[in-house]
Amino acid sequence: MKHLLNGTFTGTTRVPGDKSITHRALMLGALSEGTTHISRPLISADTLRTLENMRQLGADITRDGDDFTVVSAGHSRLKSPLETLYTGNSGTTTRLITGLLAGLKNITASVEGDATIAKRPMDRVVIPLSHMGADITLKDEKYPPVNIHPAVIKPLEYEMPIASAQVKSAILFAGLFTEGKTIVHETHKSRNHSEIMMAQFGADIAVSGSTVTLTGGKDLTAVDVTVPGDISSAAFLIVLALITEGADVTIENVSLNETRSGIIDVVKHMGGNIAITEHDSTGEKFGDIRVQYTPDLKPFHIDGDIIPRLIDEIPILAVLAAFANGESTVRGAEELRFKETDRITAVISELEKFGVSFEEYKDGFKVTPGYGTVKEGELFKGYHDHRIIMMLIVMAIAVNTNIEIDDDSAIDVSFPSFVSDLEGLRKDR
Repeated sequence: MKHLLNGTFTGTTRVPGDKSITHRALMLGALSEGTTHISRPLISADTLRTLENMRQLGADITRDGDDFTVVSAGHSRLKSPLETLYTGNSGTTTRLITGLLAGLKNITASVEGDATIAKRPMDRVVIPLSHMGADITLKDEKYPPVNIHPAVIKPLEYEMPIASAQVKSAILFAGLFTEGKTIVHETHKSRNHSEIMMAQFGADIAVSGSTVTLTGGKDLTAVDVTVPGDISSAAFLIVLALITEGADVTIENVSLNETRSGIIDVVKHMGGNIAITEHDSTGEKFGDIRVQYTPDLKPFHIDGDIIPRLIDEIPILAVLAAFANGESTVRGAEELRFKETDRITAVISELEKFGVSFEEYKDGFKVTPGYGTVKEGELFKGYHDHRIIMMLIVMAIAVNTNIEIDDDSAIDVSFPSFVSDLEGLRKDR
């Protein structure tokens, strides 16, 4: 990391394909009859777990360079896996595949992940699926492994207690092949990649405000998918450019999906020097994002509807808040406590080592801007959480301090080329 200090960052780059979209393309490709070509997917530890799980269910998936090809005879030809479906560190894979398997009706399977996934609650997914008739058991009625047995699934009308794209998507996957309407009402609109892509694959799905209606029983047909860059990955470059003197970075072909673009709204509110160029597209919106150093950023106060639109960006927004010209607050983000780690605790614990001052809430935190000097020999924890690790790297560069992180391997979950991409953008001042 030391070689990234004492410079600035300029130039044009791309970020890896969107993780959420890649997961769903692999799953829907496996459920559809025909051949699905997936261009520019995220190739990472998480998405490769989804790929392997779909193979175990009977889909033929090959990799050609940076692209995937999924060949399937359709959902009715998928079969029970011979071994446990291992999801690694991927909460998205674990939750979505639980709904997918429940919806196949005739599948027996066990799903489990690594030690981190073993501590993540799955009852929030299993409860609505059980209301649909799914036969699923959990450890202590809450945690993986997830054991799924054949059952007859019926449609469901469900009021979401919290905004969660993973829970919503699991219900929709389960409802794809039922007879009747599965209806999900959200408190706040969460990311809608499943709705967009299910429609592309031929599902009968409609959205009205924060209500999604899926009429099941329709076979899916394979289509080609081009995956835009992941805005959650772009967020680290956006923040780095905003707070690093002399920076001017353009990120090409990034997803501009309105359910994911909350960070752009926050940066604009703060007075950040950011420009968006949208490209013509069908399905997911995408475009280029140019960000330049902005020395006088206003503070932000976020809660309510915007939280689901930037839930994964809150760790790096905490770094941005440390460089604002007043106190910033995050509320309504209790979902962060159920990510790869308790991200509220992790953000506060690690950024306080830089001298950033926080007030912790059950559902968020307040940040007082400013930072101090890192103690000599201080060891930073990555919590095996890719977003915490990249947050620490950005903060260290911004304050021009070399740090030691106990384990940075989890970057491979979403942005394997993060450090090398920073090296390509770094210029001497």
